[in-house]
Amino acid sequence: MNKRITLQECPRPQFVRANWTSLNGEWSFKFDKENIGEKENYQNGFKEDTKIIVPFAYQTKASGIGILDRVDDVWYQKTLTIDKKENKDYILHLEGADHDIKVYLNGKLVGEDSGAYHRMNFRLTPYVKKGDNLLVIKCHDDYSCEKPRGKQRWRDYNYGCFYEDTTGIYKEVWLEEIPTSHICNVKITPLLSEKKVIIEYKLHLKEPALLTTTVLFDEKEIVKKDCNLSTSEEYFRVELPLPKPLHLWDVNKPELYDLRLNLKTKNDEDSVCSYFGLRECVAKDGFIYLNGKKLYQKLILDQGYFVDSDLTAPNNKMLLEDITKMQELGFNGCRKHQKVEDERFLYYADVLGYLMWVEGPSMYMNTEKSRPVFEREWMLEVKQHYNHPCVITWTPFNESWGIGLLPHDDEYKCEKINTSKLIQDYVNHIYYLTKEYDPYRFVITNDGWCHTISDILTIHHYEQDPEKLLSYFDTIDKAVNVKKWASHHEGPYAEGYSYHGEPIMFTEFGGTAYERQTGADGKWGYGKGVKSDEEYIERLKGLFGVLDSLEYSSGYCYTQLSDVHQEVNGLVYGNREFKIDPKIIIAILDRKK
Repeated sequence: MNKRITLQECPRPQFVRANWTSLNGEWSFKFDKENIGEKENYQNGFKEDTKIIVPFAYQTKASGIGILDRVDDVWYQKTLTIDKKENKDYILHLEGADHDIKVYLNGKLVGEDSGAYHRMNFRLTPYVKKGDNLLVIKCHDDYSCEKPRGKQRWRDYNYGCFYEDTTGIYKEVWLEEIPTSHICNVKITPLLSEKKVIIEYKLHLKEPALLTTTVLFDEKEIVKKDCNLSTSEEYFRVELPLPKPLHLWDVNKPELYDLRLNLKTKNDEDSVCSYFGLRECVAKDGFIYLNGKKLYQKLILDQGYFVDSDLTAPNNKMLLEDITKMQELGFNGCRKHQKVEDERFLYYADVLGYLMWVEGPSMYMNTEKSRPVFEREWMLEVKQHYNHPCVITWTPFNESWGIGLLPHDDEYKCEKINTSKLIQDYVNHIYYLTKEYDPYRFVITNDGWCHTISDILTIHHYEQDPEKLLSYFDTIDKAVNVKKWASHHEGPYAEGYSYHGEPIMFTEFGGTAYERQTGADGKWGYGKGVKSDEEYIERLKGLFGVLDSLEYSSGYCYTQLSDVHQEVNGLVYGNREFKIDPKIIIAILDRKK
């Protein structure tokens, strides 16, 4: 195992302090079907219905409950024993909780937040007492499509490619003790062409401080800078030159610099450990280049669902193995689909040199209410993952979800939106907003089809006949100029937009259904499923062969890593066992270096 990996990583591995405590484990839990909890003062403590294992949602077996009935309001309760100290702040972190959250400590409202996917932080300090403290958390969720849902269903049953909903806490909860004067966060921007790294600090200062920024490589200090700060400094920027030899982050060959961030005041000291990867990814002449070398991406579509625990990995080892198993097959990255993944997954990708496309969980109604909700959640996701070198592409929208009419939805009364100027302007607004914060990575406006402004033309097509697939895309002219692809309702560009030489990738294809009981219990994949190992192997050879033969393509993303609930189109089963001998898949992927 890589020496940087311990499987005991902090939930925020790019911004680590020594003094943190996981609050995972058994909590008291209560269903509040009538939403009477606040009126009945549950915030002061409640008589539990049952116990729950945090961080698993109550719908999952791993939670110890495993009830799929919809309950919009739920409560959590746990006693925290805190050795309260002077000049310390106590911060509660919720890595993921769905959707509207209220946090109470000792009966007092600490704070509120909304959004299922970003990390939520609550300062407990004003309400902490020495000894036992009663922490109570209320979570409200519903079936609204005017907020990012990702793959969570909005009916009382699974259908299509949508699965059980997730209510309440579903990622790690942890407590951090920090100095009153502290580093809030940092934005790290390594620039290979300029041979430097920029660190932008956000600070909370109660007194003057000495800020020390140190860059190390292989545990040896290579550059250091001290800065004296006054209490008025909330934001501070440090630029550090990187001396030769430069150490580059690359696919399967990642070299990482370490960062030591230290804020020292007269009364205390805040020390944070971080890291960064020096690399440059650009588009040129219709292709993608990483550190000056042409990059052919072999990605796997990864939904990050697990048997019995859904959106929550059972443990860190499972996160790690989803990367190492795909690397062993020959994939060099993933498109994390409709999910904001546990940040330890991104850490392992950084450490192992595994590329990652970050995608926003979709909303499914486009209204005056939903647009700012999506925008906020998307930009919080971008900011949370910005520092990870594995991330090379941002994908806010997928297949017109949330910016068009959801296909096949005849039950939920979605607002029907076409590719109007209003929607195009909104999509482009999100593109420019993302590029403003991060001008160094690619942004895809609508992964799959109907692109407006986009750094890469991405194509989704699930034709299962290799000969037909090749006939649709054997020339670049067919790929970029067709109005509607065969078997699809859409073409590559929205009205008024066209190809301008950007790289082209096939970011969903395959999806071949293979389970020895395919078709049972509503299970499905794309196109006609296969019924034997031999047929499956021939299908994979044919489909990958077509994609590898397209000289104009910069790569692909195969659907998908694992089976998920009713979908049986993974290369592995939901428990991550291979469907066929992995050596066969390795040989198929190895044909295109």
